[in-house]
Amino acid sequence: MRTLFIILIIANAVFFAFGQGVFGTARSQLGKTAESKIPSQLNPELVKLGPGQFQTR
Repeated sequence: MRTLFIILIIANAVFFAFGQGVFGTARSQLGKTAESKIPSQLNPELVKLGPGQFQTR
C-alpha cells in the first residue's frame, strides 16, 4: 500500500511538471504568439460606457 502511494505521488509530480513545461514548452502555450494573446478590437469606437446598473438587496 505504501509503494502504491509513493508511485501515485511520483506520477502526480511528473504530470504536474509536464503541464508546467519543465520538459519543454507547455502544451497550453503551443501556437501562441504575442499577437494571439491580445486580440485586436473590432470597432472600438462603438463601445459606449455609462453608469452601472447595480441592484442592492
